[in-house]
Amino acid sequence: MTDISSEADNPSETDNLSEADIPSESTSESVTAPKELPGAPEVQKAVEPSRVAVKTGIATRYWLELMPYPAGSVRSLWLFVNDDWRHLDDPDQGTQVSVQDAFCRCSERLEVLVWYSEDTIEGLVVKTNQLKK
Repeated sequence: MTDISSEADNPSETDNLSEADIPSESTSESVTAPKELPGAPEVQKAVEPSRVAVKTGIATRYWLELMPYPAGSVRSLWLFVNDDWRHLDDPDQGTQVSVQDAFCRCSERLEVLVWYSEDTIEGLVVKTNQLKK
């Protein structure tokens, strides 16, 4: 059990610090932007704009590899989006079930929206179809 009154009797650690040890609260220090880490790899310091060209589309077909092919590679979930096959390597069980349900169980109500870059799936979401009138 701690004695609350002892905090007033004993100076805190910050009382022993010099002004140089205490971070200033100037406007330049209160910015929440990340600071560059010393020794960070160059890949993490700059992202080329051409690498972030992500497109979206609705998947119209799917193919789930149950075993990796060719041997030695990872299993992939393939979705046919915007007239070409796109892959998601090593999908988790929840992703597999959600995509299968969207195509097999609820194809009238659900669709798979895909974000991709070239032939690699960057993200996906299973969502309700837009109501057609």
